Amino acid sequence: MARGDAFTHDQLDRLEGARRAAEAQTGIRFTVRVGAVDCNADLFAEQTLANLVDATRDPAVLLLVSPGQRFARIMTTHAAKGRISDQAAGLAVLTMISSFTLGDLVGGIVNGLYQLADVAGPPAADSQHAGTPHPQPEP
Repeated sequence: MARGDAFTHDQLDRLEGARRAAEAQTGIRFTVRVGAVDCNADLFAEQTLANLVDATRDPAVLLLVSPGQRFARIMTTHAAKGRISDQAAGLAVLTMISSFTLGDLVGGIVNGLYQLADVAGPPAADSQHAGTPHPQPEP
């Protein structure tokens, strides 16, 4: 995909399917953001997560990818860090970058989502918050 090109409908469907599958498998909210970042990437990722969820209570993961700036970051909330370590996130970034190097942006993100979901595993039955809906696999 050339710089500046938008995702095709099929690529968006593939990304959304992988994101939803990761959420259904883990109960963790996954968000993917692709595009340029005009400030410190780590600070941007922290602020983005804080705007999406209660970062101290809700398990969430942000995949931040900027192809033009040649970086990928994975940021987890405190509640998700117990299930996805910094080491596991770092390995997922390496997996994604390997695909990006081959020109497969979508495949890299999809593989990263699946790898993170596999590491996190299913939610513990006693760790679910009352009143918080958790995605279920579609039949």
